[in-house]
Amino acid sequence: MTDDYSFATLDLDDESEENTARLTGWLDAIMRGFHQSQPNDEFREKWLAAVRRDGAVNRGAWAAPVAGLSNDVPVATLGHLVKTLNAGDAILPAWMITDVTVAPTHRRRGLMRQLMTENLCAAVSAGAPVAVLTASEGAIYQRFGFGPATREARVRVDTSSRFRLRDRPDDGGRVVIVAPSEAWPLLEKVFARHHDVTRGSVGRPTYYESWLQGYDWDEMSEDRKQRLAVRLGPDGEPDGFVAYAMKRPDDNGEVEVRDLVTASAEALLALWQFLADIDLTEIVTGPAPVVDPLTHALVNHRVRRVTAMPDHLWVRVLDVPVALEARPWFSDDRMIVRVVDGLGHADGTFAIDASDGRAAVTPTSAAPDVTLDVETLGTLYLGDVTVDPLARAGRITGTDDAVRRFGSLADGSPAPHCNTHF
Repeated sequence: MTDDYSFATLDLDDESEENTARLTGWLDAIMRGFHQSQPNDEFREKWLAAVRRDGAVNRGAWAAPVAGLSNDVPVATLGHLVKTLNAGDAILPAWMITDVTVAPTHRRRGLMRQLMTENLCAAVSAGAPVAVLTASEGAIYQRFGFGPATREARVRVDTSSRFRLRDRPDDGGRVVIVAPSEAWPLLEKVFARHHDVTRGSVGRPTYYESWLQGYDWDEMSEDRKQRLAVRLGPDGEPDGFVAYAMKRPDDNGEVEVRDLVTASAEALLALWQFLADIDLTEIVTGPAPVVDPLTHALVNHRVRRVTAMPDHLWVRVLDVPVALEARPWFSDDRMIVRVVDGLGHADGTFAIDASDGRAAVTPTSAAPDVTLDVETLGTLYLGDVTVDPLARAGRITGTDDAVRRFGSLADGSPAPHCNTHF
């Protein structure tokens, strides 16, 4: 297979004519793979500036030219950047895989497998304890050891007169409307605070900055509809923001929430009250946590309706001791866990010695109490899925007592939430 293709990593800093054509071709492949319009010059410039700032590594496979045609556009792509993941007890480096495409003319030829396995080996060599991605399809990445670790709800909230929050103490904070051109320093502070306190949160790629300042990456032009509101806490510091736009300006106007980031429950509820108070609207739609304080803060919880709940962040554990020591544990116990990993990165048997919410994790030759594969470990990692349903599905094996103990050890709050898309 490799004789028919050339594999290369893009040089993001080479501005020669030949390399610029290859950069343009790589971006064209991404846009084609995700059914987006061909990029214009402004989009290319913004994309290149963003991936440079992120330190992204973009790799592709190019087929030999045919019929005299240019081969600047690769037939397969894969990129990664390194940010961080809040694992619940510590914040870890996270190897974020993105821009995975294969041209329809070159499927089932092992291109994605080669790019992905090479990339995961590079992650291990770089010392990354976990890799993460978001998936457009649901049956591709399990074979590489990824498991769906968080979900994201899509909600439709009736903000007519039926919307009313339960009485709660006023903490002295307030919501202010901010111009996109002035907002970024506040938004950056909010996300940093959110990331520090939110299990499942991952660091955001650079493109979020220009998007929240009014550049529409889908339409490749200025977005004049999007507006921003920031919640200032009682200390005057920002602890939440919402990006929103009027989606349906009619008698029952609809507001679309595009991004909602908070570092406290007070900020979350204050921003929802702000959204409900927007004139000439009766519906707010958008993303929300699966476990959402809004549900329990409403007098009538039925005004909030979940319309979808797709998987969101997928996790691939690479270094079992480092990854497991960064997440919380919920009983004092010693468990021997066998992890099966066909690619070898996380394969082994490990002792988890947990007390007071923390664990020491070490390799061991002892007989395991429970056995699971690395995909299941990724699904379990952030706590969105508990041990019991995975065991009932046959994905965690052990005696009934061992599985029960493992559930007591591994399952507990807070529920994870990831609001970063990449």
